[in-house]
Amino acid sequence: MNSSLANGWFAKPDKNLEAFALWYWGIHGYLSIFVCIFGILTNFINIEILTRKPMRTSVNTILAAVAISDIVLMASYIPFAIHFYIMCDLRPTPQRYSYAWTTFMAVHANVTLSTHAISIWLAVFMAIQRYVYLQTKFCFTVRNTVFACFAICFASGLIMVPNYMITGVYEVSNNSFNTSMYRLNEFALGSKNPSSIVLLAFWLYAIADKLLPCALITIFMGFLLKKLHESAERRKRLFSTNASSNSKKKKDHKSTTTMLLVIIILYIVTELPQSVVVVMSACLDGFFENVYSLLADILDMAALINNAINFVLYCIMSQQFREHLLDTWLLKFCKNLKCYKNRHYKNVKYGGQSNADDLTTLATEKTVIRTENIKLL
Repeated sequence: MNSSLANGWFAKPDKNLEAFALWYWGIHGYLSIFVCIFGILTNFINIEILTRKPMRTSVNTILAAVAISDIVLMASYIPFAIHFYIMCDLRPTPQRYSYAWTTFMAVHANVTLSTHAISIWLAVFMAIQRYVYLQTKFCFTVRNTVFACFAICFASGLIMVPNYMITGVYEVSNNSFNTSMYRLNEFALGSKNPSSIVLLAFWLYAIADKLLPCALITIFMGFLLKKLHESAERRKRLFSTNASSNSKKKKDHKSTTTMLLVIIILYIVTELPQSVVVVMSACLDGFFENVYSLLADILDMAALINNAINFVLYCIMSQQFREHLLDTWLLKFCKNLKCYKNRHYKNVKYGGQSNADDLTTLATEKTVIRTENIKLL
């Protein structure tokens, strides 16, 4: 630990940062619930479209796996946000930290860390796979890609095993309340003398699920940018010689690569700052309490937006996705609306031809009712 920096910069929290963190805490719960609901719904649409038979490619298989991981994370975040940000305030009370909710917090923390690890390694796999295809024209089969996605999930779970082992709930006695409160076991961040298993869990996660995938995804992003540049130069030369037989196919490949690059850049923008802040929290005294804890909600929101925004990117950057979206949802809705209008038109046409017919029918019905009454008498 570097205590000299702690005594200077991080010995106490910045007043402006503290005020901003307190203000944002009041709206974070509502914003995160909105983002999560939007993300869950749109990710279900992503899965439905990306797993269609015409859309089944190795890249789309990875994107569908990312969508499943994002749904799990956001489904866990909604009850967490409702209880800890909306139903309860910041004060440590037995209602906020009951045994049930503290246990849920422990599960939620591990689900969040695991799904983050799975998502970023899936993004690394996607970047590597795309680069290999552009370099050698070798394409993974959908079957092999599914196996690779399962392997990534399994490996990410193995890396998280030490973290699962140290996660626990203990009782806290408080003289201000008659009932008990419960808190999570110690973690490496914010702990003065963490145990060996706690340090192992932290550094294994920080290196294997944060720093290493961020480094790999940055490297392969550079490779993909280089291939895009080379492809653009090659296309200029082809157009100059009027060789346009495969221009549409190459344009589709460029569009796919560009879309994947945007997704990769979003991962770097959201994950790299988290990685740096996490490592600084472990290396600098006071950084976790006075900086990281005040930025945690903002970092969470950035990650949630990254989980929910893929649908928007697909709609903007993928013509094939837009076509299937129109075919699946909008055209089906229009057909249902058209059928409703046709039925309504038929009812109007054959059920109410004129006011005279309506009056005749009404008179007839009254006569029948009167006759039936007479019979009863």
